Amino acid sequence: MKNQSPQDPTLTQRVNWRVNDFCRAHGIGRSTFYEEVKAGALKVFKLGSMTLVADVEAKAWQARKMSGGAS
Repeated sequence: MKNQSPQDPTLTQRVNWRVNDFCRAHGIGRSTFYEEVKAGALKVFKLGSMTLVADVEAKAWQARKMSGGAS
């Protein structure tokens, strides 16, 4: 697998996001990520020990943030 940089377009063509990739792509830290999850503003799911965000949820979260919606 090739090394992916934050500008790599394959990072935005995902079905699911791992926590570190989601944080890097959206410019937030892990603490903020987990605060959003705890507040119910970002829905995640587990696959084994991995925490994932569905791409459709990532886009919805970003749209809510951009529109000034609930955190």
